This record gives sequence, C-alpha cells and structure tokens, in this order.
Amino acid sequence: MDERVAAALCEAGVVRFGVFTYVSGAKGPVYVDMRVLPSTVSAMDAVTDAMAELVGRIGPDVLAGAETAGIPLAAVLSMKTRIPMIYVRKRPKAHGTHSQVEGLLADGQSVLLVDDMITDGGSKLAFVQGIRDAGGTVDDALVVLDRLQGGVETLSGVGVTLHSLINLPELLDYMLAEGLLDRATYDEVLSYLADPDAWQRSLEEKG
Repeated sequence: MDERVAAALCEAGVVRFGVFTYVSGAKGPVYVDMRVLPSTVSAMDAVTDAMAELVGRIGPDVLAGAETAGIPLAAVLSMKTRIPMIYVRKRPKAHGTHSQVEGLLADGQSVLLVDDMITDGGSKLAFVQGIRDAGGTVDDALVVLDRLQGGVETLSGVGVTLHSLINLPELLDYMLAEGLLDRATYDEVLSYLADPDAWQRSLEEKG
C-alpha cells in the first residue's frame, strides 16, 4: 500500500460509512465517492502522481477516461505524462456521430482504460468493448481503488489486466491505524466485504 495515496484519499474524504443502496440495488455499510477527489487539489495531485508512475510502466499510446469519474483523472494524467487522451461513454450517444469513443484513436493503438474504482468489473466491460470496436487495443485498466469484489477476475476474462493504487481493505487498515475509523465499523465493513449477501440478510433481519 502506498501511504501517500491512503492519506490523500482520507484528506479528500472519499469514504463514508452508514447504510447505502448501490446501483445494483443491494445495500452495504460503506460508500466510496471518488468524485469528490478533484475538489481537493493536493489530494488529486498526490493520487495522479502515483497513477502517472504506473502509466509510465504500462506505456500505452493513449489514455481513455471512462465516463464519468475517469475523465478528470485521465485528463490530469494526460497532462502529467504527455500521453494523448480520449474518453469512452457507457454506451454510444443517440445523436450526431453516434460514437462511444470521443477523441482521436488510430487503429491498433494501445489504450489504457482509466477509471476511479472497480467493484465487480461489470461496468468496465462496455468501456473495453467500445474502445475495441473503435479500433483500439485494450490490455490494461488502471483505477485508484479496487473494492476486491471480483473486478480482477471479470477483466481477466476479457484479456485485460487490472492495475490499482490501493484496495478497500488497505484503506480501511490505514484509517484504523490513524484513528479515523473505529474498530466496530472496521469489523462490520470487512464482514460485508467477505460476504455481502450475508450482511444484507442480517440487515433485513434487524428490520
């Protein structure tokens, strides 16, 4: 774990605790809101510095920001690494050019998909396919945070290697050590991550 990244994410206040309903309709005790990261300039700078180091090792021709949270990250990374940027929509737009990828992408260029975080990886598949349909090759994806809920396996299934700066248990460990999180909440969130369905059943039983 890179403590610079953990400290930056805590500075930006990306993690919240409570009971939240996710896009899937399931509930959970933790919510990571990476969209607030650009509002704290020092934190955004630290996180994108760490991402830029990984970009340099991967060596793509093009960076692709995933709609929407990946776009500001890719834009900053493009400026820091001098690698051109495109962005990719969740689905082709319904008017104009009907494109899913915006920006200049030549056939065969290697594209690094950039996003804020990953859960089970399902939403990333449309981005990967959109870039491939536009002629790019996608072998790697880069996120700030991995929730460790199946994303690596999902992307591996379509030939994409996932790179992340930090995972959620690591961030929780840092928060606990720094006194930013109490032990009861820490234990509850780890219990949820280990078995989300059991956690939700327990919540329903409590009424």
